[in-house]
Amino acid sequence: MRQLLVPFFLILLLLHACQNGPENKGAANFFPVVSFIEGQVHHVDSLQPTIQKLTTVNNQTDTFPIETGAFDSLSKEFTTPDINDPALSKYYKENSFADQTIASVTLTYAATNKDLPLQRLDVIIHPDPVANDRVQSIYMERGTQVKDTLVLKKLYWRTDRNFQIITAKQAGAWSASSVVKVVWNGGY
Repeated sequence: MRQLLVPFFLILLLLHACQNGPENKGAANFFPVVSFIEGQVHHVDSLQPTIQKLTTVNNQTDTFPIETGAFDSLSKEFTTPDINDPALSKYYKENSFADQTIASVTLTYAATNKDLPLQRLDVIIHPDPVANDRVQSIYMERGTQVKDTLVLKKLYWRTDRNFQIITAKQAGAWSASSVVKVVWNGGY
């Protein structure tokens, strides 16, 4: 009889543990975009490469070098909001797609609430069974309303090379756009 009770209690204990799980039971476990970007920023800050900022407005491009402090400030566009925050993660849905033609996996996070500023986030990963998987790029789409002006931003981060922020503003019949591209390691 005792031989039957021990396995029975072990199974009950296991079932109870599985039901209670960790405290953040409802939290999503999305790709850590903020940590990845912060790691990229730290890498640039450590290496101190030549950093170029290209700003295009009305088809006119200005190029000039910037310091790491300016680089850090511009890169913050990619770190907020953090969709891994339990208060936000419930409003995002993850889809993944393996693309054999470009040998990559795309993780797409789409907002289920149209009022959130970050509507879409794509992480493109090159899987490597021998070495570590490598993030190729991160793409984001944001939209906010500032008074009577709709501000749309498309952000693109290319690992170890550059990032780009395209901003389009529209108010009634008026519209304007700008492109800021930040390049390091010769990553044009």
